Amino acid sequence: MNDIIMIKKIIPVCIVFLALGGCTEDSLLPDPGTSSSPDPVTVKLTLGIDGYNTSSDGKTRAEEMPPVLRMSSPDMDVELVATPAVTRAASSPAVSIAEDYAVYSYMGFQFDGTLPDGKLVEKKYFTSPDGSIKTDEVEIKSTGGKKNMIVVLANVNESDFSGMTVSSSTYADLQKLCMTRADNNSVFPRNKLILTDTNGAPLQENGQVMERTGIVMCGQVAAEISTGKQLYVSLKRTVARVQFNITTTFKHFIDVPHTWEVDLMNIPTQSYYSVIGRKAVFPSVDLNSSDFFWSKKLAEKTTVANPVINTEPVYIPVNLQQSVPTSTQSTRRDNSPKGGTYLQIIGLENKQIAGIPDLHIVKDFSIYQLFLGKNFTTDFSVYPNYDLTYNIVLKGNSAEDTNVVRLIPGYFSGELTAYDANGNSLPSVNDPGAVKWQYPNKMEIYFSDGYYPVGSLSGTTTPGETNLKWYAGTAPLDKLGATSLTDGPANTARLQAAGVPWEDYAAAYTCYRGLNGYNQGNEAGDILWYLPSIGELIGTWISSSSTVSQLSAGYWSSTACPDTDKAFVITNEGKVYSDAVGNTHAVRGFQDPGKASHASN
Repeated sequence: MNDIIMIKKIIPVCIVFLALGGCTEDSLLPDPGTSSSPDPVTVKLTLGIDGYNTSSDGKTRAEEMPPVLRMSSPDMDVELVATPAVTRAASSPAVSIAEDYAVYSYMGFQFDGTLPDGKLVEKKYFTSPDGSIKTDEVEIKSTGGKKNMIVVLANVNESDFSGMTVSSSTYADLQKLCMTRADNNSVFPRNKLILTDTNGAPLQENGQVMERTGIVMCGQVAAEISTGKQLYVSLKRTVARVQFNITTTFKHFIDVPHTWEVDLMNIPTQSYYSVIGRKAVFPSVDLNSSDFFWSKKLAEKTTVANPVINTEPVYIPVNLQQSVPTSTQSTRRDNSPKGGTYLQIIGLENKQIAGIPDLHIVKDFSIYQLFLGKNFTTDFSVYPNYDLTYNIVLKGNSAEDTNVVRLIPGYFSGELTAYDANGNSLPSVNDPGAVKWQYPNKMEIYFSDGYYPVGSLSGTTTPGETNLKWYAGTAPLDKLGATSLTDGPANTARLQAAGVPWEDYAAAYTCYRGLNGYNQGNEAGDILWYLPSIGELIGTWISSSSTVSQLSAGYWSSTACPDTDKAFVITNEGKVYSDAVGNTHAVRGFQDPGKASHASN
């Protein structure tokens, strides 16, 4: 139960809440009645704040799921803890109010009726610089026995609603309004507030414009308005708060230093002023837009053994996804919706190359992905007004764990081979005893796009560059026989052979030198990371649902065109074409997982 501080003031106001559900008083169904009277009446408006993990109808999260959920897989244990609901202590100007319970401003709206097309009757803006909740005696228009929708939005700027026009704008118009993240906005989805007076002029504090940072909250009630009416509007935070605590019991992580990266992925770039009554998919079904999601680094990159990573709480917008009824704990990541928000943990085991300290080589990497939701099976949504803590223990990095990302699309590498009924390879694909044909080698994909390494003597490509030419030399192109459609290691070995300007084959050099640290002259069978052939890239795209998404627009293959100064490229939409070797594309290294040095192997 929320304690409300009672502060009296007489001000003309219209208070409103936006959504088709979550009323604290009366039904949202419209009643027949007379039209609203133009005459204002005095009512008492009281605001409260729902505790975290408490819905607007009074149900707690514990009624939907236990306050603590646990999940155990072969290589990861997770404990999901819902922060217990707390009672907001009474506040006063002399007491500092935590941001999660502060109301620095609020906007009130009154709509004629309760339907989406109800016209805006009035809107008013109020400030509370100390963050305390106000109980106001306000003048609001009588409804003459008809229910109106009253909406209150807290911690907003008056200017955000300049387009909401009395007698013209509707309740549905208000529901469409949202904040959109800018690249340089470190506050989003919280809101930066410029507090203003009744004339819209900024308030002053110590000679400066009065600014606050607040969590946007929303609340609404459908009610008849008459003299002496008491209105209570309960505010719900429009965002969730999450934090993560990560430790390990995996001996390899305890003994060997790794460079750790922790990011929250697929965060919506839009956060709506009202979230009550929203259904999946929200905020958008258009998941093909590249600018709809962003990612947030939750901890500074650190290189340690036996990591203990405790992130600070982070606020994220609502992200409602369709549930997947068939999903289980073991299939959760594979069944995840495209737009689900997830935690990504990457541990990189680095290798030093003698004499070149700045050549950063990754010997091995471990990737974990954990999708958020109110369970570990079917639910993939981020709900408003939730405060969740994930306690995670990393126990290994085997490919058998669905939470571990190994990026192995299948058998798409090498020369096509025929096999007999006993599984033995045959010398020819035309052998009459053949019953199965398959490429002999699996592939594993590097976790990120490659960049041109330091230490090159070429002088034609800048170290650190990720948009690379296939060939960056000034001499006429020699393809060196790198024309295999399926054998990336063989192509890469030819392009990095001794006695040729190997640094100028920038795409292959980035994989051969930049990912392995190799000098010239390794045979194909001795190469670990290589530039994939076009056939290997096609196979990766075909099975991309089980691998990492190709984020760049296009990727170079190691396959040169036999008759032209071009090489093959695949786009992130699966289009294959040949492009001039002097044009630029991204590069992604591949390896044979059977040769890899994963600690779990």
